[in-house]
Order: sequence, then C-alpha cells, then structure tokens
Amino acid sequence: MNKIKFILIGLVSLFIFSGCLDDYQELNTNPELLGNVDPRSAFAGATENWNNSQRHHLTNKYSGIMQIMQYIVNSGGASSSIYVNPSATSRPSTYTPYYDDFFGQIGLKLRYLVNTVIPLNAEKERYQDIAAIANILEAYQAWLLFDVYGAAPYMEGLKLASEGIKTPRYDLYQKNIEGKEMYKVLDEKIKENITVLQNSSENQYNLERNDFFYAGDVSKWIKFGNTLRIKMAQRLEKADNAFYTSVINEALSHPGGIISNHAESAVYHHPNEHNNNTDDMQGLTTDYVASRVLVNFLKEYDDPRLPILIRRNGFGDGNNNKSNDEVFDLLKKYYPNYANDFSQWTDRYIGMAANPDSTNSLWSTNAYFTIPYIEVVDGKNVERTMTVRNNSQIESRFFVKNGGTVNNTLGVREKEDQDLYDVSQDKISLFTPLITYPEVCFMMAEISLKAGNTMGGKTALAWYHDGIRASLEQYQKWAENMAVPSAMNSNSDNYAPITAASITAYLARPEFQTVSLEKIITQQWVNLFMRPEEAWATWKRTGLPAFKAQPEPEGGVAFLEEIKTGGDPLFIPRRGLLPTPNTANIINFNDAVSELTSDTNYGSSIDKTEGRIWWDKP
Repeated sequence: MNKIKFILIGLVSLFIFSGCLDDYQELNTNPELLGNVDPRSAFAGATENWNNSQRHHLTNKYSGIMQIMQYIVNSGGASSSIYVNPSATSRPSTYTPYYDDFFGQIGLKLRYLVNTVIPLNAEKERYQDIAAIANILEAYQAWLLFDVYGAAPYMEGLKLASEGIKTPRYDLYQKNIEGKEMYKVLDEKIKENITVLQNSSENQYNLERNDFFYAGDVSKWIKFGNTLRIKMAQRLEKADNAFYTSVINEALSHPGGIISNHAESAVYHHPNEHNNNTDDMQGLTTDYVASRVLVNFLKEYDDPRLPILIRRNGFGDGNNNKSNDEVFDLLKKYYPNYANDFSQWTDRYIGMAANPDSTNSLWSTNAYFTIPYIEVVDGKNVERTMTVRNNSQIESRFFVKNGGTVNNTLGVREKEDQDLYDVSQDKISLFTPLITYPEVCFMMAEISLKAGNTMGGKTALAWYHDGIRASLEQYQKWAENMAVPSAMNSNSDNYAPITAASITAYLARPEFQTVSLEKIITQQWVNLFMRPEEAWATWKRTGLPAFKAQPEPEGGVAFLEEIKTGGDPLFIPRRGLLPTPNTANIINFNDAVSELTSDTNYGSSIDKTEGRIWWDKP
C-alpha cells in the first residue's frame, strides 16, 4: 500500500503542478514498482473518504450549498454574498469537490488502478469485477464534475505517462473532443461495466472490506449502476428527451434491477477517524441555524423528522443542555409571563430567514436574543442581561461526530450536554450518501407522474408514499447511528424516535393523499438534507421548490424564501467556476471557455455563475 501511495502522490503532483516527465513515466511503467500491489487495497485508497476527504469539503458545504438550498442560515443573519447579484462585478461559485477530487484523487487513482495496477498483476483476469466497479465509480465522478462545471479534460487528461499528453484538450458535457456526446460516453461506460459484473464468475476476487460502499456485494453494484444511469438520464429530460426515455426504459428492464430497499442504498462509510471534531468542521453547530423554510415545513405537517433534524431553541425547559436550562430558569424568574412576552419564540422550533433583506426582521436576529433584567444585590438594583437561544439549530451530529467537542470554539451552550449525550468516537462511523432508496423512490415518482402511467412496477402515488416512508425510516436509522439524542437516548429531554405509528399517521395526512410534481420535489428536498448538492441539481432541473415572499407551506408543498438585497432580486448560482489550469494548458482552457460561452444560456464569461450548463435548460 505504501508503494501505491507513493506512486499516486507523484502522479498527482506531476499532473497538477510541474515536474519531470521522465520520472513520471518511470513511476508508471516500471513493473517492479507495481507487481506486488494488491488491487483491492488500491481500490480502498482510490475511494478513501469519498468526496469528503478534506476538512474544507465539509466547511464549504455549510457555507455554500446548504445555505443556497435553504437548509441553514448563517447565525448572524442571511448573507447576500452567497447569491448572485446581477449588479455586482463578481459572482460566487458554489463549491463542490468534484473537479479537484477527480483529477487529484478519485478519477486519477481509479483509472490508474484499472489501466496500470490490474494489468501488471499476475492474476489480472481475477480482478475484472474490481476493474468494472472502479470504472462505474470513475464514470460517476466524471459525470458529477461535468454536471457542475460543464467541461473538463477527460478524454486526454491523466495521460501524461501513458501517451505523453502534457496539454490535454477539454471535453464538453454535450460533446467531447471526438465529436461524441460526452453524457452518452459516460452512460455507455457504466452500461458496459454492468454487463461485466452481470457475467461475473466464481474465480473473481472480491473487494470485501476494501469496499466502503457495499462490502464487495457485486449484485448491489449492478443495482447502483442501473440506478445511476436513470439518475444521469433524468438530468437530460429537457436536453435530450429521446435519450432520457430510452435509458430509463432500458435500466428499468435490466435483470439486475435498481436500488429497491435501504440495504441497497449507495452510502460511503468513512473510516472512524474521519471528521473527528476539529474546530472548523463543527462550525455547523456554532455558526449556523436552521432556516425558516425547513422548520416551517416540518412543523406544519407534524413531520416526525422535526425533532431528529432540528433542535429546540432555549425558550422553554428541556434543552438537553444544563446551561441553557439555567438561562431559561432566569427567564421564568424575571419574566413570569414569558409565554406572552416572548410568544414569537416559545414555539421552540424557530427558523431564521434566508432572505438577506430580512436581516433586521423578527425572523433574522442573532441566534441569541438578549433580554434585560434587574437583579437585587445587597439591596440595590443591578442591571443585567441574559441571552436566550431564539433560533433553532440543525442537528449537526449528522455531519460531525457528536456534533463537535466543547472547547475554545464550541461553547458549552452550543450542543447537547457532553457527559450525557456524547458517545465514543470509535462507535460512530460518518457516512456520505451517494444514491439512497428514498431518493430513488422520489425519482421514480416523478418519472411515473410525467409518463402518466406505472413505471418500475408502481404508480407515481405509490412511489411517492414509499419515498416518504423510506425517508422517515432512513433518518431514524441514521440518527441512531450518529447518536442523535432525540432518536436513540430515552433520557433525552426531547426523546421522540420515528416509529411505525408516527410514519403511518404522517402518511395518513390529507395533504399526502394525492401526488404532484411540487409535492414530490418537496419531499425530495427534505430527504436530501444530507446530500444538498443533489437538492441543488434537482432545483435547477425543475425550478422547485419555488420561491415566495413568506415561505409558508401550502397543501404539502414547501417554498424557498425569496432572496433580495435592497429590494433587488438575488439569484442562486447555477454552476461552478471552471478551474484555471497551469499556464502550459491555458490555450486549451481558453478554447473550452470560448465554446462554453458561445451558448448564450451559459453566460458571456465563465464567472457569470448565474448561467447554465448545457443540460440545464430554461
């Protein structure tokens, strides 16, 4: 394993920066360096901490995509800087790790595994299943980066050693350098490798513990591949409807099936040392609060996920936090009519406005509300203040072990009491969802609704109900795994696990007895709390949830809050800013930019991130 890491580190640095081509080629062609590398270990290294390998991956998720999709808001009030202001000279670029991860780790290492490590192995024929799985994952990661950036040097990239290509040309989402549709190339790659897995023989080596997704279960990888093809095709509903229809029909009829239960969900389980409460990672607990949009929807329909995803504010007893309870005791003492005096906060679940123009409104004060009181000390009146947490926090344990540790950046009032509710770090394994069963249900509900008939064996309403049920079940299970007190600790002040009875009651609500696209996407948006990148893509594809001034839900449908600054509308960025390469490849980069900007929907320059990638049709 050390040898392969050394080789790959050299490969990364020599591709991204400058270096000696001869040394690079020797590293990649010398059989003595690679003959003893176990491809199974190389696979584990290539997929290590999938799309969440750096601390900034997580902190940028908080500061960017979780905010623009209005799951969270900065605790000091909504910021206009995360949105596009047409009158401003600069634009924000919503962060995703896909581009750097493909060329710096995932795509780089998986391609190297398939093209170099396995072919040089004495038993290379017994590693064909592993090569097929690696190819599917490499195509998935490539699709993610094209989906967000629109272009990348895919066909010629990473071929410095094998073919001496120092300045790779750029492929576009809709057309690669060979004139083929890039999305079809990626789909075909996945399809071909599903066939390899479908024809697997007993002599194939199994990834087993080196596979942090499916523990080597080939049948689940087939289902993932088929489901991924549907997911990728759904993006192209407007751009290439014939292709969209053909892929969906083909994937649904495949004998290997699609993801059809929780056990088949594609979820990467990180090694236990991942996200061990470093100061910046726990920022979700300290620097952000839940949005009005999310809280309002969950409250309106008595959603069982409410106490799992959202923490109560401090205007009441039972905060799972001794310090916040003590502050509330002060409030009761000096404001015995607090329920009337502060009625706007005593509902306990209060979200903050995502609209920057609301920063001085009732819904956008700081996360703590300062209240004056007079204390009598030695017979004299002394003016004092108390601070009560008025906005609800997101349950950050889904993203950081135990929600963070109490230290110099995480105050004792920011999380549930450590002694009562934290569990051993080694008992928690964080995870990154790729495609989950409830997400598939909502995808299929949409497909069935638009087709006007049964698809995948169910009607749109049946898929919709199954998606809701599966999402509730999923978040209860995930909350148990992440030690969320309300889900798994009966000593919690707010113990409210999601049960079969609460699921049945939720599904029986009148709002959910009919199905519409708005209802499907609403539930998908809530479900994608752990995968906000896909909520962003779904919003771009459908325009849902839609915006309105006051984000009060209607008829089972959620609405994003309109975003303005000084009364002028702001816009959610629709794409990433294509990274600039080193100077040696700037000509090819400029050629790609010229092609991208020839599409008026893309925008006049790459920094106009309100513009659209080719698939993102108006």
